[in-house]
Amino acid sequence: MAFEFQEISPTAGVLRTGVDVRPENIEGYRKKLYELCERKNFTLYLDMAGAEHLSSWAIGVTALAAQKIRQNGGNLKMYGAGDNLKRILKYSRLDMIIEASSDPPPAQ
Repeated sequence: MAFEFQEISPTAGVLRTGVDVRPENIEGYRKKLYELCERKNFTLYLDMAGAEHLSSWAIGVTALAAQKIRQNGGNLKMYGAGDNLKRILKYSRLDMIIEASSDPPPAQ
């Protein structure tokens, strides 16, 4: 199932996409992501394993989520992105506002 959330501590969790984020599924992504960004002092890890594409709409949603979570004292981090997705992050400059890593989040 796409967009599954797993809490790893009271202050951190992982949102797994599992699929490309495209116009046909953007609403589920946006709703879950924005809901999680409302938490105070929360680090949200986006697990992008299995996703090779973010639509331009998804890029905008993700950028706004990064802003919202920082306003609440948290952080948005991404991991598991494949080469194609890394290129999209670079060309869209999303990599300038979201820390991307190949390493999974620390177990807490």
